[in-house]
Amino acid sequence: MEHQFKVEQLKTRLDKYLAEQLAGVSRSQIQRDIEAGLVLVNGKKVSESKFVVRLNDIVKYQESGIKDQENIIQATNTPLKVLYNNHGLIIIDKPAGMVVHPGAGFKGETLASALLYEFKDIHLVGEEHRPGIVHRLDKDTSGVILVAANSDMYEHLKNAFAERKVKKEYIALVWGRVEKQQGVIDAPIGKSKTDFRKMAAKEPVDAKEALTEYKVLEYLKNPSTLDEYTLIRVKLHTGRTHQIRVHMSYIGHPLLGDSLYGGKRANFKGLNRQFLHAKKIEVRLPDGTWIEAESELAEDLKDILINLNSKVVTSL
Repeated sequence: MEHQFKVEQLKTRLDKYLAEQLAGVSRSQIQRDIEAGLVLVNGKKVSESKFVVRLNDIVKYQESGIKDQENIIQATNTPLKVLYNNHGLIIIDKPAGMVVHPGAGFKGETLASALLYEFKDIHLVGEEHRPGIVHRLDKDTSGVILVAANSDMYEHLKNAFAERKVKKEYIALVWGRVEKQQGVIDAPIGKSKTDFRKMAAKEPVDAKEALTEYKVLEYLKNPSTLDEYTLIRVKLHTGRTHQIRVHMSYIGHPLLGDSLYGGKRANFKGLNRQFLHAKKIEVRLPDGTWIEAESELAEDLKDILINLNSKVVTSL
């Protein structure tokens, strides 16, 4: 099907403009069609989705109709805990065990499939297999995650993450006594040379800057084994895959329950995942207003702290 439009706004990205004009056509399909040379601006082929169209430009789009079947996901009536929903911004309190968006070999319920059911037109925002999603949490990490409900907010959040203007805080429980009360771990992270599942800060491949700030909240001891642990609050200044898990393991204090980075110390009675919770997130809206949301510490993590006689658990 061929579409033709006369641009009636001053300046906007080509893929964004077409997504706004064509209800029912996903932005990712439009991006693929642009790259395939199916879009003309003033009679000239444009193959860059970020190309800026201007007032009175004539845009012709020969829609391919070809969809990437592997990326198409079905909506699922999966309950979501919504902490905030306004101005095109949604903040979800994600439970542990929920995958954010489908990956290789995973076809079950995800945050993405739940969003498709819960929010009208979110399938038009972002990419087909991750509608409205601009960042992620690991499957077994609980807590706050931002989602865009419209294309303008999607672009705003992408830019905010790229420019490090999103503030994120986590709660983690790590093995051993972290003697330094607070500090910054400055160690680039890249792919592991030895395990395709892992990232690494020691001899990484294709490393990128990674900064993790931490503060000790409490020292704890297992009354049965006398093992020591440290409860910490973590602030991320970059957003690398598995960043907190990698950095804490790198300094010799892996997260409790982290089977991927903790080795033999991963096992902890009563804990079936890594002890990591996305506690708080702050982001500035396009009008300059700061929005903040917090997630109460997940019950399974609370139980661990209670059993270790934590004095601060009630404040988390």
